[in-house]
Amino acid sequence: MPADAVTLPAGKPGGRLMLLVKLAVTLAVLGVLGAKADWPALLARVAGADPVWLAAGFTAKLLAVVCAGERWRDALWAAGERVSHGLALRLMFTGLFFGQVLPGALGGDVVRGWLTYRGGASSAAVVLALVLDRLLALVGCILLLFLGLPHLVATAPPSVAWAGPAAVLLLAVAMILGLQADRLPLPGVLLRPPVRAVRAQVARLRAALLSRAALVGLLHSAAVHLCTVFAVIAYAQALGIPVRVLDALAVVPMTIFAAALPISLNGWGVREGAFVAGFALYGLGATDALALSLMIGLSVTLSSLPGGLLWLSLKGPKGAGRP
Repeated sequence: MPADAVTLPAGKPGGRLMLLVKLAVTLAVLGVLGAKADWPALLARVAGADPVWLAAGFTAKLLAVVCAGERWRDALWAAGERVSHGLALRLMFTGLFFGQVLPGALGGDVVRGWLTYRGGASSAAVVLALVLDRLLALVGCILLLFLGLPHLVATAPPSVAWAGPAAVLLLAVAMILGLQADRLPLPGVLLRPPVRAVRAQVARLRAALLSRAALVGLLHSAAVHLCTVFAVIAYAQALGIPVRVLDALAVVPMTIFAAALPISLNGWGVREGAFVAGFALYGLGATDALALSLMIGLSVTLSSLPGGLLWLSLKGPKGAGRP
C-alpha cells in the first residue's frame, strides 16, 4: 500500500436512490413531529439547562464510543486479528465520523472495516468481525430490552408492552437458526464454491460467537447501550424533564433498536418517533420526548467529530496499525 494516504471504498451502485429514500423518511417523520412540537417551550428548556447534567450526558455518549471501540477490538480478536486499544478506538471514531458525514454513500461500518483491512488485517477476518460486531450490538440491545421488560409489562398495555420484545425475540430466533445454516443438508449439485464459502463463513461466525473475546464484546456492547440510557436520564435532569430510571430503561433500548434500522439518515426521525411514542406511555409530552431525542442525536454527531482528525493518524503503510 502506498504510504501517502488511506483510500476509502467506492460507494455502492444505487446509493443515491437509497440516500433519497432515507432522506424522505427522515424529513417526513421530523416534519410531522416538528409541526406538533412546542418550540418556544423546547428552546426555553434548552436555554435553562443545567450545564453539569449536560456535561454528564455528553460524557456518557463519549464513553459509549470508547466501549464501542473496545467491542470492535473484541470482534477482531474473535476473528483472529489483534489490534491495540488505541487503534480500535481511532477506527471506531473514524467510522462514526464518516457514517455521519457520508450517510448515503459510505456506512461507518464499511469505512471502519476498510481502514482495518488497509492497516494489515485480512479481508476474511474483517468481514467476520463486522458481522460479529453488529450481532454483538444487537444482542446487547436485546439483553437491555429484556432487563427493562418487567417495568414495561407492569406499566404499559399488554399489546404495547409485548410487541417490541416479541419482534426482537423472533429476530433472535431467526439469528440462531441462521447460524445453523452450514449444518443443513444440501444436494451435491448445490454445493458450489460460493455456497461452500458461505457455509464456511457461517461456521466461523458461530465459532467466533462462542469465544471468550465475543463474551467480553457482549459486555462492552451492553455498556454502550447503558451509556445511552444514562445520557437520556442526564439530559432529562438537565432540562427539568421528569423521567424515571426505570422508564428510561424500558423505553431507550427500543429506541436504539428502531434507530438502528437502515431506513433513515443515521436514525434521525425514526429515533425521534420512537422516543415520542415510547415515553408517551409514561405521560411524557411529545415536546419533552423530542427534546431528549434531539439531545441524543446531537451528542452522537458531536462525538463523531474527533474521527475526522483521527482519520489522518490512520494514514500509513499496510500493517502499520498492528500493536
